Amino acid sequence: MLNSLPRVSLGDWPTPLHHLERYGRWLGHSGIYMKRDDLATFAMGGNKVCSLEFQIGEALALGADTVIAAGGLQSNQCRLAMAAARKYGLNAVAVHNAPRPSSPWQGNMLLHQLMGVESIFLGPVNETARGNRVRDIAAQLAALGKHPYVVEQNAQGALGYVNAASELVEQSATLATPLKHVVIVGAMGGTAAGFTFGTAIAGSPFKVHVISVEYEVPRLRSIIEELWSDLVNLTGCSPEHSLDDVALLHGDYMGPGYGVSTPESVQAVYDLAQREAIFVENVYNSKTLWGASDLIKRGVIPKDETVCIINTGGTPAFFTQDFAR
Repeated sequence: MLNSLPRVSLGDWPTPLHHLERYGRWLGHSGIYMKRDDLATFAMGGNKVCSLEFQIGEALALGADTVIAAGGLQSNQCRLAMAAARKYGLNAVAVHNAPRPSSPWQGNMLLHQLMGVESIFLGPVNETARGNRVRDIAAQLAALGKHPYVVEQNAQGALGYVNAASELVEQSATLATPLKHVVIVGAMGGTAAGFTFGTAIAGSPFKVHVISVEYEVPRLRSIIEELWSDLVNLTGCSPEHSLDDVALLHGDYMGPGYGVSTPESVQAVYDLAQREAIFVENVYNSKTLWGASDLIKRGVIPKDETVCIINTGGTPAFFTQDFAR
């Protein structure tokens, strides 16, 4: 389905599927696995690596010479988009809705500095204002004869996790007891949309639990459904199963809001690190991990049914976050 679409090579696939034996024993569940997209072998890894293979592929097919990406100071999408641009010889512009950081820069911003990224700091504006400014910057570059490509949350990017779903289906088939559940973050919607769409295309082999960390569930559902429609148009493939057939959306683990940790999400980081020496960042993955453990404890994910938690990465940002208890 995806072979006819433009794509570049960034990562080595598949990413590992690790059995969390000690963590599972602690939770009383022997069949917990983690899909390690944090170990994707490009620019310190993360879920956006597979998405950017299709987005940078499209950029090159369109004759782009500049890649623009937008996000917060520690945006993993920005870091990976800038890295992919550099790898394929394109100019790299990152737009941040935050003030210029004080020196020395840390985490993803340090990596931007090393890569020679052009960083634009807008101050603490909202997503709408940031999006408007990105469009202005793209228009200004076009007026100068450049050919900018804006990395956005769209179906082109969601293709990466359509492919990731297929990858996990194949890995699941090699297990003594195939997966029955998958837990994945629901951030701006692209990763979850691609994965649930890919799961539906594969015949719904497992139930996908989407842990919302940014939007209330009704809005997240609307975003995912819109991306599903765009994916149908982009791929020409319409799944027989609906979103409700393949997924449950959970809004109980967001806490006070996006990027604001909770005692439970911070504790989840410690719980995994002390049993598996796996370190997860505190915006997306800690809440996904907390959600997964709570769903197991409450029996929503039965302890006799195998489950995979998808670690979407964010290693550089980890070193800028507060894990105080």
